[in-house]
Amino acid sequence: MKPFLFLGLFAFSYLAFSSVKIHEELYIPGQNPLIVKELIHAGTVEIDHVTSEGFELYGPRGIGLYLDQKNIVYLDMKEMNQKNLSGYPSSDEIALKMKELAKKFPRIMKLFSIGKSVKGKDLWVIKISDNVEEDEIEPEFKYISSMHGDEITGRELSISLIEEIGENYGTDQDITELVDNTEIFIMPSMNPDGSDLKQRANAKFVDLNRNFPDILRDTDSRTEGRQIETQHVMNFQAQRKFSLSANFHGGTIVANYPWDSKYDLHPLDTLVKQFSQGYSDLNPDMRSSTEFPGGITNGAQWYVVRGGMQDWSYNWYNDLQITLELSHLKWPSYSDIPRHYKNNRDSLIQYMKYVHHGAGFKIVSPKTSGKVEVTQTSPVVKNFGIFTFKNSEFYKILPEGDYTFTILRNNKRKKKVSVSVTSNQISLDGNYVTIE
Repeated sequence: MKPFLFLGLFAFSYLAFSSVKIHEELYIPGQNPLIVKELIHAGTVEIDHVTSEGFELYGPRGIGLYLDQKNIVYLDMKEMNQKNLSGYPSSDEIALKMKELAKKFPRIMKLFSIGKSVKGKDLWVIKISDNVEEDEIEPEFKYISSMHGDEITGRELSISLIEEIGENYGTDQDITELVDNTEIFIMPSMNPDGSDLKQRANAKFVDLNRNFPDILRDTDSRTEGRQIETQHVMNFQAQRKFSLSANFHGGTIVANYPWDSKYDLHPLDTLVKQFSQGYSDLNPDMRSSTEFPGGITNGAQWYVVRGGMQDWSYNWYNDLQITLELSHLKWPSYSDIPRHYKNNRDSLIQYMKYVHHGAGFKIVSPKTSGKVEVTQTSPVVKNFGIFTFKNSEFYKILPEGDYTFTILRNNKRKKKVSVSVTSNQISLDGNYVTIE
């Protein structure tokens, strides 16, 4: 039975709250989550990776005992993963590898930390750009992996991607054009403590992908009271102008597009599905999925996630983001990592190209802020809304077509500019209009 035949009826119950403490990580085979509806309604547990074969259940100590009393069969996921843990580098070894890569490719790579984890581990990011020491006016893109510490495939693929970009810059046309005309940021591990502990949550047993501001419950994007890793990522996002992102997970293979927390169509629904399908089509394991038609799924129709990074990034920062599930096993055999990278390599490059599927403007006068109304004029007429901008720069991912940007600078007279968005084209330093 495909998940889409039943999830829509019950997904309203699959609410996951950041207050849940995760001490037990269990897998319930052959069931759908309504079998533990009492726990779900009480906000005691988190549900994840719902498929026709079963689902994952996370919660405090005693969840297993509850299932025993209900005669519900389950498996301990930490025990399931145990046989494949050998061979993986520690967070310190990952950090060392990133330092080596930044040193090896200083022309296009710069390593920096956005802060420290609960246990004092640096949250490392590599910036990749042709003028890496400058903050250029170019489309900004990011990949973030392993906010769930036990979903490790994306961390390893991130390192492989960084290394390949460094090795092939100047010889591979796609990579060279991307680096020369884009600011790329890659964060292989948002949760190094969790990965070292071989667990989903951070060192305080909190799920970081339920810890961001929730677009239905929260009225603003405050960092107060959130986990330290979440706060660092939120501050990082606020300092940049990311317009396209993806975050990496593991446990199945699918491209998951927003919204995660509600059933409304996303404002860029057709386009984000196109991007997701573009990723899947180049990935043989993803596109051949028997669980998810076409290898893609809408987040909420799969199962609802509250407080996730994906919805938060677009709602508050105009940063279109998808979630990429990269391997059926959260800890595949380390010897399988090269195969997973081969399957994802073209998709990872193609998805980065999509950051050029947009348009923006740059204002000559520095430190200018204001608002801009985005209206499509062709091939259809559609108003995409009003967005804020700061530091004299704005850029937005948009469907192919012609647009009018109506700009209000510092509450002064409005100015209108015309822009066009074309598919499959990387513009020189991005598709920006200069405004005096």
